[in-house]
Amino acid sequence: MQPTIVLHSALAPDAVIMRLRRSMDEERWTLFSISGYNGHRPVLGKFSERTFRLQKRRYWRNDFAPYFYGQIQSESGGTKIEGYFDVARWVKLFMRIWLVGAAVLGAPIFVLTLLDIAAGSHHVSGDTWVGLLVPPALVTFGILLPKLGRLLGRSAERTILEHLQNTLEALLEPNRNL
Repeated sequence: MQPTIVLHSALAPDAVIMRLRRSMDEERWTLFSISGYNGHRPVLGKFSERTFRLQKRRYWRNDFAPYFYGQIQSESGGTKIEGYFDVARWVKLFMRIWLVGAAVLGAPIFVLTLLDIAAGSHHVSGDTWVGLLVPPALVTFGILLPKLGRLLGRSAERTILEHLQNTLEALLEPNRNL
């Protein structure tokens, strides 16, 4: 589970929703934009009732950059916004499929190639170096690519939190270090 981020605003929940919607561009794909989305604002978002998702507008492809998944709740004296940062759900699913596929398909090839080298048999045709290097490389790629993507997208968390604080005149609970 991701660390929960909590912000408090003196604004009413409806005012929070209205301000957030005005301060961002809706996530709508377009062909005629460098970022791939309509609009020009630095933050993109999507709303559903009292939940929302925000992302920093990027001008390059990074599917591992964080999204802020938030929920708006009424509280005495204003609004409480709870949320967390995570990658898009489809990215997590794809990477799980990638890693399982690379392990399930690559392990037998790797083991049979090792047996071919050790016993001099011919279970696997082709170059033995391919059978030894490609399966571990696919698993390593599946582990390192998300880490690199998160590293390249780390400024997005701070940008999104600052956007929320400035737009909603909200205070961040001091339980999170950025």
